[in-house]
Amino acid sequence: MNRQQVLGFTIWCAALATSTVVDAQDRLADAPGRLMPLDSPASVPKPGSVKNNTGQVVVFGTAFFYNDAGDMFTNRHVVEKCNPGTIRVRIYSGAWLQAKIIVESDRYDLAALSTKHHTDVFGAIRVTGDGHVLTPDGIEDIFSAGFSSPLERHFKVTPTWGQVEPWGNPQKPPYIQRMRMAAYPGASGSAVLDYAGLVVGVLFAGSVAPAADPQNLRSIGYGDKWIYLYNTNAVVSFANANNLHLSAWSRWQRQDPSFIMGHAEAISGLVMCKYH
Repeated sequence: MNRQQVLGFTIWCAALATSTVVDAQDRLADAPGRLMPLDSPASVPKPGSVKNNTGQVVVFGTAFFYNDAGDMFTNRHVVEKCNPGTIRVRIYSGAWLQAKIIVESDRYDLAALSTKHHTDVFGAIRVTGDGHVLTPDGIEDIFSAGFSSPLERHFKVTPTWGQVEPWGNPQKPPYIQRMRMAAYPGASGSAVLDYAGLVVGVLFAGSVAPAADPQNLRSIGYGDKWIYLYNTNAVVSFANANNLHLSAWSRWQRQDPSFIMGHAEAISGLVMCKYH
């Protein structure tokens, strides 16, 4: 077993959250078995992006709070081409926060943002008593919250349920797992939560048909069938390498789905920026 251990973390009994995902804007890609990040980084409008009146591409994705200091995780591909100073996150209260990139991973499609906004609700990593992560093993019900198809859904977050399914070895890099879930462009960066409302991964891509090899995922198509996440081995590896302060919780207790969904909405934010 090669489970990552959280080095800098706080044990919290935080209010539980839900993760949400929204519906599709375009038809599914005709490239089964291939992946596309669930936002739309592009120089032309695609699902999750739109051109403003100056011709700039405005891109939308999802992020979630991972500590009480207002730091958030999202996907690297959501923010890596953003013009400096244009990243904003709309949180549960409706407030827009200015955000800046703390660090982008060179190993995983992950990035950390700082908003300097104190929050009492955030996603805690599922861990054992000694701080090692507990990744999904086999079939496990999960929840996610994101801003799929934000224009069609009027920028509303929607709770979504799914299942992690056996696929590859979750204890070996690149720490990718596969799940069945309805998720669409705009959902990139969503927290994936278990039945205790604890974070077990970060959603980053989808495909029309199951991809065979996690080492050779290609960004071509998207769909509502197979969705992929980086599990908490990747999240913790990224955090430890960059001295990010995570929140973690080891005393697992099953929660009501409606409670989990409410928590997911509270920790999730809509990311918006202008591309170069």
